[in-house]
Amino acid sequence: MTVTLVSVLFVAAGLTALGAFIAAWRRDLSAALTGLPVMFAGAGVAFVGVARFSAISGAPLLGHEVAVLLAIAALSATGLGIGLAGREGSR
Repeated sequence: MTVTLVSVLFVAAGLTALGAFIAAWRRDLSAALTGLPVMFAGAGVAFVGVARFSAISGAPLLGHEVAVLLAIAALSATGLGIGLAGREGSR
């Protein structure tokens, strides 16, 4: 099976949609935040796919670097959200 840009973008769209579904389905704020890293993972897969299949004109690892940056942003946003949700629950 050959992996193409279209299949990579379909996987990225599926991950983003799954993360949005998780965030919308959960009623508890801390449980709904589990969809946030999944949505960021979908964006990261899209960046890596575009960097992999683009013309070799720029830095070839730019998509991978952006994907790592998105993973760090997702982790920090989830941690911040869970921290804020914990503060609201104690009031």
